Amino acid sequence: MTQPSIDRSAIRPIQLRELRLENNLVLAPLAGVSNFPFRLISREAGAALSFTETVSAKGLVMGGAKTRRLLETSPREAPVAFQLFGSEPEILGEACRMLDADGAVWVDLNVGCPVKKFIKNRAGSSLLRDLPHAGRIVRAMRKNFSGTLSVKMRTGWDSESIVAPEFARIAADEGAELISVHGRTRAQQYTGRADRSIIRRVVEAVPEVPVLANGDIVTPTDVFEMLAETGAAGVMIGRGAMGNPWIFEQALSLARGAPARRPTRAERLATIEKHIAWIQRAFTDSRALSANLKKYVSAYSRGLSGSVKFRQRVLESHDVDEILELTRSYFAVVKRTPALRDEERAA
Repeated sequence: MTQPSIDRSAIRPIQLRELRLENNLVLAPLAGVSNFPFRLISREAGAALSFTETVSAKGLVMGGAKTRRLLETSPREAPVAFQLFGSEPEILGEACRMLDADGAVWVDLNVGCPVKKFIKNRAGSSLLRDLPHAGRIVRAMRKNFSGTLSVKMRTGWDSESIVAPEFARIAADEGAELISVHGRTRAQQYTGRADRSIIRRVVEAVPEVPVLANGDIVTPTDVFEMLAETGAAGVMIGRGAMGNPWIFEQALSLARGAPARRPTRAERLATIEKHIAWIQRAFTDSRALSANLKKYVSAYSRGLSGSVKFRQRVLESHDVDEILELTRSYFAVVKRTPALRDEERAA
């Protein structure tokens, strides 16, 4: 197959006041996924920034232990962006004040999550139905936070209410320094395709603010196509990095004029072993440890021969030692499927 055209200059740093990102490839906030171990794996693979799982502003202000655990980080992943959700300006403002006092350098507002729990509490993408109120939230956060403030949104509530360009302008006017856009509406959830034309409209609406494009980036060439079609300053990769953190270094390789090389069997196993070790340190409760191991080792097996049987055995297991033995035995010998080898040649 013909190699797609690659604009190598599309991968470049992003400067935000005193904060400089080495490149414009960012790990998206993913509930239940972008925890501390996975963020470290992604940063090592080349992501210049990672966002935490979305965190309740009210839980933070109330001193919830579970909320605090979601904010755990270390200097090795600096900088890290803490994503907050909520619907009350005063609560989000206070959460920002607390994070500022703790030395946080980046806070992000969730205006994109489509799940019912968020909508019922007027949070997440529900804020797209009341832009003045959402603007007041950004204002309260900006007033109480001295670091970088950003907003992540969807394109609108549904296809009849595409408001992302308008809200991007409001957010920028209220002090947001970066905008990220998932190219779907709330009504779409995760179906259909991300609309790159709307992301471009957001880019054009706030020319002075960097915009990150998000949605359907699953191969390294998708990175360059997204940047070319939207004019965005960078990309935010979410589900495409789950089980394939190498997508970051593959895109960086293409930008250097080198092939987007897949990891060897030994490299894959080494990354998985490192990820397992970090999961074991992060989750001491046996149920949480088991659930996280299952989630990530299953994701790493996608596209590999015998993966369906492997995942079935792992998901059926209730013993951590058995999960680890199954994982090490499988990845020590597994081969890529013919379909995946064809995909590699196309990339």
